[in-house]
Formats: sequence, structure tokens, C-alpha cells
Amino acid sequence: PIVAPAAQLRGVRPPQDRDPSRLTAESAGALLDLLPHTRAFRVTMRRLRPSMRAANASEAIVERIIATHLRPGIANLAPGTAHWSPPERLVEAALRGDGGYGDIRGEPALLAALREEHGREHVMVTPGANQAFVHALLSTCDVGDEVLLWRPYYFSHLVALQLLGLVPVFADCDERGLPTPGAVRASASRPGGRLRAVVLVSPSNPTGAVCPAELVRELGEACAQAGAWLISDEARDMGRCGEIWGDMG
Repeated sequence: PIVAPAAQLRGVRPPQDRDPSRLTAESAGALLDLLPHTRAFRVTMRRLRPSMRAANASEAIVERIIATHLRPGIANLAPGTAHWSPPERLVEAALRGDGGYGDIRGEPALLAALREEHGREHVMVTPGANQAFVHALLSTCDVGDEVLLWRPYYFSHLVALQLLGLVPVFADCDERGLPTPGAVRASASRPGGRLRAVVLVSPSNPTGAVCPAELVRELGEACAQAGAWLISDEARDMGRCGEIWGDMG
């Protein structure tokens, strides 16, 4: 808590048209500036710099494209926005205030349904696909490890690698827009290389190319031979890779 003598607060008043119990950002800033230690803190904050990983992270190019080209008459197909609304019972529960912390891995009933649907024992629910991707990297890779991305790659994947201190390695897809097992083996055999994971996105973002089942098996085998994880981002939930992982054990 911040405590200041009453005499110092006499000049700080919220606007008359607002609830007096609420302190606006402007009046809060004026209050904080009265405190010597707060002024020193603000000066110190101006001298601070972000981490090199954050400062050097790649631009989210989609934002610049949207700002440059999106205008009336042009549809934005970039975001994967759901076309359905939450179930009515969830809306009602939210209105009742039935919130709070749940199980960190996901609600038990939801986990059970997902295990049954996908035939997988180990299931975890995350707030989004990008969060799931970061979880996968944190649990499989260490700082300095290499992760293979296929060009063209999903820009958020590159930023995640950079923020986690991982080293992106790039390989080009073939003329069909698909990854190749040979590129995995080539990346793994580089002198001094530290290939730890290979990222597969199917359907590809941004091309939409779908990786055939047999090719997924070959990629999995190439990763196994290289001692690398194959991280599969299946944002459209086509179920293809889940079935293949079961076949491969």
C-alpha cells in the first residue's frame, strides 16, 4: 500500500462527473508523483531495457499487413475466430459469477471426453494453440537447442522460439508445400548442431497444405532417428496425426 500525508493529497481530486471512489489514471499519476520513492522508481524504469530476446523478436508481420491492406470490401481471413457462441449454460454460469481457478490441466470432465475422443491418455487443455505450443517447447527443449521450422512458417512459432531462447533452423518445403524427411536428417547431421524438435503444421499456416499420413510417419521416423521431438500443430483438429501417433506407438 502507498501512504502519503493528508496535506500532500489535498490537490488530488477525481473529476466531478465521476465516482469519487474511483481514482483516474491522471489523478493516480499525480498522487504517485508526490512520493519521492515513486519518482525515483519512474526514473529507474526509464533506464531499464527489455531482454535481448524480447528486443530481437521478429515482427508479427500479419499486423502490418492488416494495417496496410484491410479496408471495407476486403475480408480478413487471418484470425481463426470460432463461428459458434459459448453454450448457454456457460454463459449463465458466468453471469452468476461461478468463476475461479480450475484444474490447471483442464476440467476433469473435459479431459475425460477428450481422452475418449482421441484415444490418448495424456491430455492437457490450454487457453489457445499458441499457449499449447509454448508448453510443448518448455517441456521438450532447453535454451540454445535448435528447432526446425518449414518455410513458409507460422510467424508466431518463430517468435515463441526467440522468446524462449531457442535457435530456429529453417528448411524449405517441396513444390507441393510439404516438409521432407531428408531435410530433417540434413539438419540433424550438421556439425555442431543441436536439433531438438521439428515443428509440423498441418494444414499449413499460411499455405493450407495438408501433410499425407504416410509422410507424417516418415517425418516421425526421421525425428526418432535424429533424437528430436516432432511437435504437431493441428489447429483444425483433423485427427490425422493423432491416429498416426497411435499406430507408431
